Formats: sequence, C-alpha cells, structure tokens
Amino acid sequence: MTDNTPEWFFPEWAAAAPGSGAIQVLDTDSALGRYSRETKAIGLKDLARMHGHLCDGLVISFVAIKAVFARLFPSGVVDRTDLRAVTRNGPCWVDAVAFMTGARINFQTLRLDNAVGDGFIIQRISTGETYAVHLKAGVFPETQATLEGRVRTARAHGQPVSAAEIDAIEAMAEALSRRLLNAHPADVLDVERLEGYQFVPNDGLGVRGDIINRSMPRGA
Repeated sequence: MTDNTPEWFFPEWAAAAPGSGAIQVLDTDSALGRYSRETKAIGLKDLARMHGHLCDGLVISFVAIKAVFARLFPSGVVDRTDLRAVTRNGPCWVDAVAFMTGARINFQTLRLDNAVGDGFIIQRISTGETYAVHLKAGVFPETQATLEGRVRTARAHGQPVSAAEIDAIEAMAEALSRRLLNAHPADVLDVERLEGYQFVPNDGLGVRGDIINRSMPRGA
C-alpha cells in the first residue's frame, strides 16, 4: 500500500477523494534485472512529493493518465517498461507522465511537443495501442485561465503581481482539483484512441538499459 494519509502538502480533501487512489505498477528488479515478482503502488501523494507540491496541473495529469491506463492495462497492472508518451513542455505534465509511465526523453520514450496542449498521448509499445487524453471543453474555468495568463505575462515582463492575485489563482486551482478528483473520468475527460499512431522521439541520448533482461528466466 502507498501512503495516502493527509500531510501538510497533501490535504484531507485530496486524500479522501476517490480519484486520488493509487495505481499498481510493474517494473524490473535492477539495472540489468528481470520483471519484478510483485507490483508496487504509487498514488497522487507520491507524485506530489516528487513534483514538490500538489497543484491543479498535477491533478489534471494524474486523472488523465489513469484514465488511459484503464484502457491500456485492463488487468489493473501498469507495465512501466512498456510505455511511451507525448506531452507539452510543462513541469506538472512532464513530471507526472515520467513518474507514472516510466517514459524518459533520454530513453527516447518521452516526446515534448507543445502542440499536444494540456494533455497526453500515451502508447503501449508492445501493442502499438495509443490514446490521446485531454480535459473536456469548458472544464478548465475561463476565469482561471485569464488570470493565470495575466500573471504569467506580467512576470515575463518583470512586473510584480499581488499576493491577492496569487491567492485567487491558488483558490481556483484547489476548486478545480477538488472537482476533478471527485468526478467520474468520463464527465471531465475526452479519451480518443489513435489508430496507427507513429511515435517520433525527440533527439535522445541513448536507449534504456535497465529493462533488457525483463523477460529472462530466473534460477530455481
């Protein structure tokens, strides 16, 4: 079991929400190891700890990726050696998809492409089965988008922003996160199967070496 208890960076409303439940993942034992004999659980709190904070971008990513996993891995066990993904170059999106899928730029299994928008394309390598996932139109509040855009533009030009503006954005982000974690995925997400999708990596640095023996037999 993963730790999903409330903590200062992971409030009670997030811990209690049905959408924050953990996923079961399968990895390899070591740098040159085989598939692990057991799975491990990772949840939203683990993701917040790794990313640095809980935010609406992280919540959007978590529920969206989980929705794709439900289709790619109907058994409920996510093989993190068998996934590649595309997302935009944003901290929440990249951290979430790398942690949850095991995809990495340097292994040529994670592509950064801002044309994807605030969503993901996730592919199971062994089968080629691929899905795109985004929030449904209108789920992300227009007022929040407008205020966030104004603050980002101001900071890009070296202009200060007020504490009240930051507080307002954080309140909107919490409200959206609460909604997403308590909603049925079909009510807030559009998931589309992509037939014949061809993954094109960014220029990478190498190939993944810690999965090459994943299917090798074990001794007695």
